[in-house]
Amino acid sequence: MVSRYCSRLVISTCLAMIWALPAATVAGAVASSVPPLPRIPGRVLNITRYGAVANAAIPATAAIQKAINICTRAGGGTVLIPSGTFLCGPIRLADHVDLRLAKGALLKMLPYGKYPFIGGKYPDFIRASNLHDVAITGHGTINGQGSRWWAMYRRRPNGTVPRLPHRPQMLSMNNITRLVISGIRLQDPANTHISIQNACKDVTIEHIVIHTPHNSPNTDGIDLSGHNILITHCRISDGDDCIAIGGSGHRSQTYFESQNIVISHCAFGYGHGMSIGSFTSGGIRNLLVKDCTFDHTTAGIRLKSNSGRAGLVENLTYENISMRNVRWPIFICSYYPHAPKRSWLAAPQSVNRYTPIWRNIRVINLTSVGSPVAGRIMGMPGAPVEDVLLRNVHITAKTGMLIADARNIEFQNSTITVSRGQAITSHSSRIRGIHLSRGTVIADAR
Repeated sequence: MVSRYCSRLVISTCLAMIWALPAATVAGAVASSVPPLPRIPGRVLNITRYGAVANAAIPATAAIQKAINICTRAGGGTVLIPSGTFLCGPIRLADHVDLRLAKGALLKMLPYGKYPFIGGKYPDFIRASNLHDVAITGHGTINGQGSRWWAMYRRRPNGTVPRLPHRPQMLSMNNITRLVISGIRLQDPANTHISIQNACKDVTIEHIVIHTPHNSPNTDGIDLSGHNILITHCRISDGDDCIAIGGSGHRSQTYFESQNIVISHCAFGYGHGMSIGSFTSGGIRNLLVKDCTFDHTTAGIRLKSNSGRAGLVENLTYENISMRNVRWPIFICSYYPHAPKRSWLAAPQSVNRYTPIWRNIRVINLTSVGSPVAGRIMGMPGAPVEDVLLRNVHITAKTGMLIADARNIEFQNSTITVSRGQAITSHSSRIRGIHLSRGTVIADAR
């Protein structure tokens, strides 16, 4: 049965009982809000001592790598890139090393055509694997000179045969314990700006700026999977997901590939938003997103996956969120990238470890204006989106919100205002707390 509600929908302000999700929803995430920092000794090695020349056509790759190697053998310290422009090919970081870009420093990745092609692939630019106590800090800029890479990709997009080689990521961090990325500006990578993956633990990303054109292909801001992660006071605008949390590993009963993550005081510009997925088979839990703004972002709160690459995602809290001109303020979909028409009429499929499961989600104190669509919450027959609380959520949009195959969706003190059509369209869902503006209760829409 389909229920349609009026264009001005006011959601109940006085509930006799407050429905609460498990305490782990917030407490588990907040517990990770201050990850331990890397231990970096006080010595400083300036790359110019090892042959790097600023503002020269000669790449500084060998000099930078030499300084890193000498620094880690001495017990660690800071490798300083001073003011000036330095060309560079792929480099590897090391234990107890802070790669610091001074104010006025510009580290430029070698452009397409000059970037090395090794072993049948392009290695990522700044790499760290199986390390501990690593930092990339300062007030300088890393520029990927991505325009020629993007042009190559546009000429031969995904699906091309033979496949294009993997474009290098700007910062590739794999299995790192105690990592800090702080203060720097990143722009125009060939591929993703920052990739945090493969069991990274105790990660802090703070006060960075990511600014790359909106039409640059696959230039995600931060892709991450790992434990105990804090991202705070960052500004991100790019050509794909601003932040994407995921993982395609195996989830056990006690181990989730991504858990205990806090994202706070961040400003998201153009890009695809604060995303989870599309790969979620490794499991994601205990996420807190708070005090963030979204401006002209494709989506705000974005959860996306599909059968075959999905898993359990639970205990998510979004609070104190402001959005302006965001296409989809709230987007939860189990059919990424294309949802079928009338998916709620399909026969239920068997649930397995690769089925999208979204549950225990809180959205508190969200305001959104100027959206074309209020949102979408779309589970699957047999695997509905479950236990979603929207409290003090106020969305103004041209068209309304679709809720399909969802259970225990509860609105408290919230409004959805649209200029045409229905504020909410519901299919095979159970929604609580909804009242028409004249006070008539619509209960258990199904």
